[in-house]
This record gives sequence, C-alpha cells and structure tokens, in this order.
Amino acid sequence: MNYKFVYFFLAISLSFFSCEKDKKASLDGNAFFGGEIINPNSNFIVILKENKVLDSVYLDQNNRFSYIFKNFEPGLFRFYDGKEFQSVLIQPNDSLMFRLNTIEFDESLVFTGIGEKENNFLIDLFLLNDKLQDSVLKISQLEPDEFEEKLDEIRNQKLEKFKSFNEKNETTEIFNTLAKAKIDYNYYYSKEAYPFINYRENEEQIFNELPENFYSYRKDIDYNSNLLREYRPYVSFLRVHFNNLALQQHFKHSEDSTYNNKSLEYNIDKFNLISDKISDTFIKNRLLYYNMVKFINGSENDKDYETLLNLFKKKSTNNDQIVKASKLVNTYKRLKPGNTLPDVTVINKNDEFLSIKKIIEKPTVIYFWDVSKRYRYHLKDVHLKAAELSKKYPEIEFIAINVNNISTREQADILQRNRLPFVNEYHFKSPKKAVELLAISPINKVFLVDKKGNIVNPKGNMFDIKFENELLALINK
Repeated sequence: MNYKFVYFFLAISLSFFSCEKDKKASLDGNAFFGGEIINPNSNFIVILKENKVLDSVYLDQNNRFSYIFKNFEPGLFRFYDGKEFQSVLIQPNDSLMFRLNTIEFDESLVFTGIGEKENNFLIDLFLLNDKLQDSVLKISQLEPDEFEEKLDEIRNQKLEKFKSFNEKNETTEIFNTLAKAKIDYNYYYSKEAYPFINYRENEEQIFNELPENFYSYRKDIDYNSNLLREYRPYVSFLRVHFNNLALQQHFKHSEDSTYNNKSLEYNIDKFNLISDKISDTFIKNRLLYYNMVKFINGSENDKDYETLLNLFKKKSTNNDQIVKASKLVNTYKRLKPGNTLPDVTVINKNDEFLSIKKIIEKPTVIYFWDVSKRYRYHLKDVHLKAAELSKKYPEIEFIAINVNNISTREQADILQRNRLPFVNEYHFKSPKKAVELLAISPINKVFLVDKKGNIVNPKGNMFDIKFENELLALINK
C-alpha cells in the first residue's frame, strides 16, 4: 500500500470536509477530484466535458492536484495529462482520488474515495475489453452463426461481472447506464465490424449470408444520448455502425461489391444517413467531421474533396470544424505530388536545427511516430518495418520524425526503452505547426519524396501491400 498517497487523501479530505462523519453533507452537492501522477507528462491536468475545457489544474511539487466541482451536471468527464485522455464518472458528493503511472497509464489507474468502486469497475471493464480484442478478432473469421455464439459468450461474461457488482454495491442510475452501455456497445461494435474484418468473401456476400436477426439490436439504438455522447464505446460504435449502414445502402444503387472508403458516392450515402438519423448537433457534427477528415486523408482526388466538403458545409452546424476541414483540403492541395515538400525545421540527435529539405539527399521515405499510449504498437512496428525495407532498398533513405513536443533526451530514452537505434531520427522544432502543415493524420501516413525534395506521394503507407511497388517506382524516377 502507498501510505503517502493515503495520508495525502486524508489530509485533502480533512481540509475540504468540515464534518468527518458526514463527508457527503459537507460537499453539499459538489464534488472533490484529485490525484497523484507518477512520471507526469506535463505539470498540469486538463479537465474536460463535452470536448470543452473546464479548467486546468497544476501539479504540486509531489505531482499531486486537487479540484472542486461546483454547480455541475453529473456524468462523464475526461482528464488529460498532456499525452493521454481517460474518462471519469463524477457524481454529486463524490470525493474521488486517483493514482496512476504514465508508463502504464490505464493499467496503473486506481481510484480511491467516495465514487471509487464505480470508477474502478468501469476501468476494469475497459481493460477487460482490451484484453479480449485478440479473441474477438479471431472469432470474426468464423461463420456468422458461430461468431455470434462466441461473441455472446464474451458479452455474458461481462454481464455476469456487472450483475455480481450490483448485488454487492448500491449503484446509481448513471453508473448502471454507463456500465451497461460499455458492455452493449462493445458487443454491437463487434457485430457491426464483422463484415469488414471477415476475410472469407466480399462484404456484399457476407451481408447476404448474415442471419435475419443479426442486427436486431439496431431498433434499440439511441442515436442522441446526451450521457454517452463522449463515451468511447458509444462513439466507436457509431463510427463503424454508419460505415456499415452506408455500405449496405451503397450496394443497393451501385455495382460495387466491396468496401471502398475512398468512394465519393459511398461517403455521400454515409453523410446523408448520419444527418437523417442523428438530431443531437454535438454527436452529428462530430461524426460528420470525423468522416470528412477521414475521407480527405484517404482520397487522392481534389474534385472529390470539394464535393464532399460542400456537402459537409450544408449538413454541419459547427463553424470551427468547417474551417478546419476547409484548411485540410487546402493543405492537401499544397501537398500534391510534384509540389515541393513544405519547409519545416527539425532537430537531430545533436540538438541541431535543420531544414527538412537539407536532410533529403536521395529518394526518401519520411515516417512519423507518436509517444501516446494508443500508438505504442505503431512506434515499434513502423521502426521495424522501416529497418526491414531499408535493408531491401538501400537506394532509399528512411527518416523518422517524432511529432510530440519532447526533448532530444526524452526521444533517446523512448527509443532506448523500445530497443530501437537513434539513427535518422528527428523531432519537430514546432510540432503543432508542422503536424498541421504536413497534415500528419493518421500517424501511419508517410511521405515519399524524390532526391530534390519533391513530393511523390503524401499519403503513403508502409504496411500497404503495394508500398514496395511505390519504392521501386521512386528508385526509377
């Protein structure tokens, strides 16, 4: 047990609670939130709700913080430590503390105090779902009936865990809704994703072979849940759900039989379905924006950009997102093949500032990596893939650039921890500006440039089966 943390919690509690016998009464409907962060990524914590920053709280000399919620609506909040986000359920009269180590962010997260049981249970469900992901991917290759049977077993395992918790604890309606939604929407997500990750046949044939009641839960979906609008299982479900609905709709009036997320007609179907089924402006706008950005990052046709952007402007009511999408379209127009790579400043392992153009002396692949936990597998995978391709194609230079606001020392430590060499490694002088200028999203995109620094492909993917053909073309250019 970490006694320092316990003493800290007690000290904070005493300072805020005038009556130790009745902490709930002393908070008078407000809520206390605090914590301790080991190996902090920054010196502050950002607290958000509905994608809006409520406050920033600085860590003290012991990497601890405390915060009081006043006159607030109970529900899901998020905290951000500079690199990672996590959700937390805050209810009236909660006095909630957490402790985490950023090296194992989610796995180390433990809550203490009033509200601890509910939040620890939700984190356990989150970790259990991560643990079961490989199993779900494996069973997704089974026939529909067998897949459904195995998936039901996984869901029932979670439901039993939830039932047992409720029998031992007095729970609130909000908690019950969140816990049930985490179980249900992860289950729904797997069923919606099934046609996209099953490799037996094309998607149209898979749809035709699904049992009649395979998507029977769809009649109960709440597309406008105020409580769940920022809940990861719900948001993830909506994304794949509309991919699925749009594809089924697209097959009805096209000659396509396979999924092509770069198809303009398919994306128009998706935008129309989102607009028709969702009335909550926050959920609708965010889902439209997510798909707009995804299309821009995937498509290579300028005219298609403009067509879908015009539709996006008609259907979205979020001016900030419209401006961002318009900027991204203009960015990719500047990143057309044949144009010169934008000049950004990078920093090498000797802390020297260099123009990115100066380090390009032969045909080059520029790839990127991020230290955030959600990209932890990408960090290793992309470096190992680059090393493999570099040996195979010595005529091509492979350059890695970190996109975070970190020092050269931090960059070296991260690479060392992952047993990766500090060779041809850089980071940006101004990461935020560079990421925007080069449209580095998703993180797995790579630039192929010729020896003069001219763009050959601004949207390469090292893991694409056609990538080596692009390398051969780059060598022969």
